[in-house]
Amino acid sequence: MSSIGRLVRKNHSAVFWCTMRYPKAKREAVYTLYALFNHFDDLSSSNLSEKEKGEIFNAWKQEINNIYDKKVPATSIGRRIYKNCIRFKLDRRYFEKVLQGFALDCPKPMYCPSLKEFTQYCRGVSEIPCYLIMKIIDEFDEETTEKLSKNIGFAVEITQILKNVKEDMTGGHVYIPQEYLDDAEIEEGLSPYDILTHKNLYKARTKMADAAREAYEEAYKTLKDSHNKNSKPVIYMLNLYHTYFEMMDKRGWEIISPKPELGIKDRFCLAFKAMFLNKPA
Repeated sequence: MSSIGRLVRKNHSAVFWCTMRYPKAKREAVYTLYALFNHFDDLSSSNLSEKEKGEIFNAWKQEINNIYDKKVPATSIGRRIYKNCIRFKLDRRYFEKVLQGFALDCPKPMYCPSLKEFTQYCRGVSEIPCYLIMKIIDEFDEETTEKLSKNIGFAVEITQILKNVKEDMTGGHVYIPQEYLDDAEIEEGLSPYDILTHKNLYKARTKMADAAREAYEEAYKTLKDSHNKNSKPVIYMLNLYHTYFEMMDKRGWEIISPKPELGIKDRFCLAFKAMFLNKPA
């Protein structure tokens, strides 16, 4: 098993098992993209200085150029992208948009973006990664792939933001759009900590939850009509994050701690449903 395969098995074992029946080329490509996006996530939340983060991001811009200009990639992940992913004809512009999305939160943490900026961020860090993985899996037509990646990516990213709100804001990241904060009557210019402890934060979180709920509904509606025996990773990831979302929704958006967690048994049940029942929740 490759080192990237071991990374996926360790950090997201159900995704690993759900892709085990795929041809090796598809598995390796999916694992490579997972490692790349995981790297960008870690970089955004790391304790590196803004200068160091900026230098790494600039290096990745050059690395994408190296890959698509058929030069020798400088990193191990870059070499794996060249080896494992280019065969699937993934357009260069998608990787560039991924970098543009992550750049909104790195090197400087995102702070109260506009709805337009937030939409761009979600597209880069979640929707396009979802699209690229589904293009490799190649089980849906283009229209369905675009529709699923848009709704799943948006729903999953909002769920992650709602789930990690305490640690994100403690680290200086405020992903909630300014328009939602304005609707909740949370004044502009507050520190991330003051926003985190504001009595009206739940109103802004409820607004975000409404947007995620609509995206989940659209995603499940599309999957109901389109899923097949090879949709397992997509079904598992959607069910996983929807479960987290429902746990938070049930307890109320005024509660931010502790984060909802799923035990091994719960994750096994979700993986079993995806692998053997092959059906959305």
